[in-house]
Amino acid sequence: MIGYVLRRFALLVPILLGITFVTFMVSRAIPTDPVVAALGQQAADHPKIVASYRERWGLNKPLLVQYAVYLKNLLHGDLGESIYTHRPVAEDLVSYMPATIELASFTIVLSALISVPLGVLAAIKRGTFVDLAVRLLTLVGVAMPIFWLALAALELFYFRFGIVPGPGRLSPSLNPPPTVTGLYTVDSLFAGRWRTFYSAASHLILPSLILATWSAGTLTRMTRTSMLLVLPQSFLNTARSKGASETYTILRHAIPNAVIPVITILGLVYGDLLTGVILIETLFSWPGIGHYAYAAAIYADFPAIIGITLVFGVSYSLLNLGVDIIYAVLDPRIRSAMSLGRR
Repeated sequence: MIGYVLRRFALLVPILLGITFVTFMVSRAIPTDPVVAALGQQAADHPKIVASYRERWGLNKPLLVQYAVYLKNLLHGDLGESIYTHRPVAEDLVSYMPATIELASFTIVLSALISVPLGVLAAIKRGTFVDLAVRLLTLVGVAMPIFWLALAALELFYFRFGIVPGPGRLSPSLNPPPTVTGLYTVDSLFAGRWRTFYSAASHLILPSLILATWSAGTLTRMTRTSMLLVLPQSFLNTARSKGASETYTILRHAIPNAVIPVITILGLVYGDLLTGVILIETLFSWPGIGHYAYAAAIYADFPAIIGITLVFGVSYSLLNLGVDIIYAVLDPRIRSAMSLGRR
């Protein structure tokens, strides 16, 4: 297992190198002029200002030279300085990433709690009204435009009925808790600030529910399909023949085997939530990495764009590695294959 993990970590190096190269070249190929985007058209019309700006950010050098300088700085932990915020990109990422991690983590837990029971129930009740209702709900959840659902939810549950708090991570009257992890719910618990914890948790409800409508739909359908493949297996009949109740057979034998393929989808969905919540973060004024990525794209902030893409690539790669390790832990057949491979 240790050798397998080390080999996977070694494969991350060429993958991340390819990500940085492709992103760097694509960011330079877009038609937007970073000088105009950052300074405005009036300032960009002055040649001296343009020349000074290009020299300041190294935009007057050949592309390969710019990329080589970027890789050299990257090896020293320097992701460059953001053209938009005028701060180191690494500091921006550390500042913005916890908000996205908190929202994505809350959403994936909520999605799993909803989708696994629904998928199991739909498989057990295959062909019944329950199965049909679950499949219809998942279809609607996957097909519903998320931006429209977010706007409708804000109008209905916040503006009209006031059931949930509005956009943002905290109520305006509260200060953020002392930073430990950057996750407001966790940090407020560490600090013993219960009002802050309640406010942070309540602000997570609406955006996470909206994101969960899509992710839970995908996970429910996968759980149902996996359960349908497991239910006819002979080992379940063996358990029943030994006197095990149907409930015990499903909980003890069917579900643990059915959820193994779902873990892959969970990892991919979590990666999508970490990298694809730009619309939700914008609509809910959520100061996460998606909000930062949107601003970087608008202002043609090349250092920030490459830094964000690198974080996304690392996140996906580490999530895939984690999924493979969990697979090996849960499924003895994979561990056996690893052992045979070493021999």
